[in-house]
Amino acid sequence: MKAKRFVFRLMILVAFAACVELLLYLNKDTSETNSPVQAVEEAAVQQQTPSLDVKYTLQQDDLHLQLAVTHFSFSLEQMGKENKDGQGHVHLYLDGKKVAKIFEPTFVLKDIAAGKHEVMVELAHNNHESYGVSQRFQIEVKP
Repeated sequence: MKAKRFVFRLMILVAFAACVELLLYLNKDTSETNSPVQAVEEAAVQQQTPSLDVKYTLQQDDLHLQLAVTHFSFSLEQMGKENKDGQGHVHLYLDGKKVAKIFEPTFVLKDIAAGKHEVMVELAHNNHESYGVSQRFQIEVKP
């Protein structure tokens, strides 16, 4: 009876090890610099919906942006490549025209023409498709 239990436990252990090895193989990233911790963090980001909170100041004709994101990481290196949930960049629109791609939490749009303007800040996938997460606000640059 003890021999049967031992064999059964050994089979379970071998099956578990094989599953772990298979998961590691399937989750292998093409980048050799990713650590197991980074892989776990990326998997956690991929499972949650990104959010965006924009704070801004207008200093004369320069718009200063502070972008607080959750469940999202900026990635210049992956732009134009395969989409990964929770990864990408930000598109900045002024009066409906895309004026910048942003790859970090702070950005300054300089020399905005005098007048009233609508600004939209939008999270974008690596291939530039929208996440559907954006914020709009109005500014007025004084002459």
